[in-house]
Order: sequence, then C-alpha cells, then structure tokens
Amino acid sequence: MSKRSLAARPRPSVRSLSRAAALSLALGAPCAALAQQRQQAAETQQQGFEAYVSEDALQVLYVRDMDVGELGRNDVRGGFFINEDRDLIGLADMLVDVGEPGRRPYWSLQVGPRVYGALLTIENQDIFAIALGGKLSYSIGRGRRTSASVSAFYAPDIITFGIADNVQDVTIQLETQLTDATRIFVGYRVFEFDLPTDREVDDGVHIGVRHAF
Repeated sequence: MSKRSLAARPRPSVRSLSRAAALSLALGAPCAALAQQRQQAAETQQQGFEAYVSEDALQVLYVRDMDVGELGRNDVRGGFFINEDRDLIGLADMLVDVGEPGRRPYWSLQVGPRVYGALLTIENQDIFAIALGGKLSYSIGRGRRTSASVSAFYAPDIITFGIADNVQDVTIQLETQLTDATRIFVGYRVFEFDLPTDREVDDGVHIGVRHAF
C-alpha cells in the first residue's frame, strides 16, 4: 500500500473520538453499577444454617441476615426441633444487637422474641408460645475466633397458649471458628414446658455446626 493511499484515509476527529468514549462509558456504567450492587448485596445479605445433635434431640435452623429498618441488620432464624419421644417443635426468632462494640468490643448482647409451636406426643398437648429473651456472648482472644455464650428465653402464662403454663429455654455454649464461613459449637440446653407434669424436651449436651453461604 502506497504512502498516498495511507495519506488519503480520513483521520478520526477529536469529536468522533469523544463520542466513542462517551458511548463506551454510557454502555459500561450500567454494567459496573449492577456489578457493584451484586457485590454489596453479597456483602450485606448472608444466609446459612445452624444445626445441632445430642443423644436425644436434633435441631435445624435456617439463618438469614435481614434489614429490619431502624433496628439495622439482624439475624432471623427459623426451623424445627425433634427429640427421641417424637416431640416436634417449630421455632423462629429475631435477635437485635443492643451491645456497645465501641466500649465493650469483646461483649455482644442480643435481645428479641422467639416463637414456639409444639406438637407433643402426649395426647392433646399442642402448644403455641411467644417467649422473650436474649443471648450474651463473650469473645475470647484478640482474634475473636472463639466465644462463650449464654441464652435464655421465657414465655409466661399470659402468652402461652394450650395447657402449658410457661416455656423455659436456656443454653450455655462454646463455639470456635474453623473457616470464614463455618463455626462449630458444643453446649448444654435445658428446654421444658410447664405442664401438669413438666415436660423436658431437651436436657443434655449437644454438638453442632453453623455455616454461612
């Protein structure tokens, strides 16, 4: 190809280059914004499961991090509990973090309601209760990979429906982090319904896992 033919080709003007750049930015901006939104959603919206097994009981919960307005982002959990007597109990809770991480970085305090719906194997022992309580945790060490906690929930007679007078649910637990997404724990739980003859649906040591995805 001769130098004359190369010189005869029109060179792109500054205006056309500016238009091309503006078009590229216009097309790329929505993609970048969508990618950023997906990244932010992945960072702020987490879900997972929590399960434990003991000698006589099994519990499985689905956990989701949700935005509850002025209360911020908090974990909402729901699932089921079953024991060797085939007592089947559905439960759900939402705990709001009310601790002061700035002043007490190793302590965490969460409070909120927990709902129980129980189908006990004893005849005509169906129970629904709304309990109030919370969980107090203390992180051990600078890395905060291990923590000890105690949680307690109580449903008084006025918001316990059925023939039960109240519901008591207390757990002491020690957990440690295996990976960024997985924690294991061991604990002791006392979980009972106040009936004419008290019904302890769980009273013993358990071991479990919590995994986020």
